[in-house]
Amino acid sequence: MPLPAGVNRTRAVPWTPKDGWSTSSAQLETYEKCPRRYLYTHVLGLSGGKKPTAFSRTHDCLHRLIEWLANAREQRTPSFAETTARFEEIWVAQGPADHAFSADYRRIADSLVRSLFASGADRRFRPAPPLALSLSNGRIVVEPDELATLPDGKVVLRRIRTGKKRSDEYGRHLEYALYLLVGREHFGQTAQVEAVHLTDGPAVDSVAMSASMIATRKVKSEQFLTDIEAGRFPANADAVVCPRCPHFFYCPALPAGSITLE
Repeated sequence: MPLPAGVNRTRAVPWTPKDGWSTSSAQLETYEKCPRRYLYTHVLGLSGGKKPTAFSRTHDCLHRLIEWLANAREQRTPSFAETTARFEEIWVAQGPADHAFSADYRRIADSLVRSLFASGADRRFRPAPPLALSLSNGRIVVEPDELATLPDGKVVLRRIRTGKKRSDEYGRHLEYALYLLVGREHFGQTAQVEAVHLTDGPAVDSVAMSASMIATRKVKSEQFLTDIEAGRFPANADAVVCPRCPHFFYCPALPAGSITLE
């Protein structure tokens, strides 16, 4: 049965990427959740800025520390005192010091900083450059938060998050399979992936997936690359998620024509 007149129909958006354009494993997760959001955020580069909150400012402070610690560990292992001193500098510069519950946010943040530091025990860290994963129809860039060597010599790619581990963590996130695939491509079949969830304490979980699950995720990723290249960016409407999207108000107003990135 044909759709009624006036109903918004999904159409392909012809587009030409600029030289050197690529997509990352994290960005591909956005495409999986909502291809239209991927278009606005990662193709057109629209940020749709949000007003920062005390929570988001605390979160940003922690991510800056994660980045600093990952870079520092490539050369040596900073002490806990150095790590907390660096976080103090970050907090003073951009933390929610003016918020009524600043002390509470700082107490939570300090707990996560302790978890982050403890999660690196018994690991020798190394530079963690972006790693290209070769698929049958293109490539995906994987950017591990940290790269380390275990005491037994195995290389481990680490994905660090500030929250808790979900019960469906590895089935929910496509990125874990891509971490495993790129690790094996660059470091051999013994390469491992660790999931670090700071709210769970210094919980470091070795990611295990069946061969069939990894193969399924690989096929899905290849299909996503095909759909992106073909300009298929349908909106995945959700009454709960959509109002929180930074592109909510102009999402349906997809103009006609093609896109050329320069």
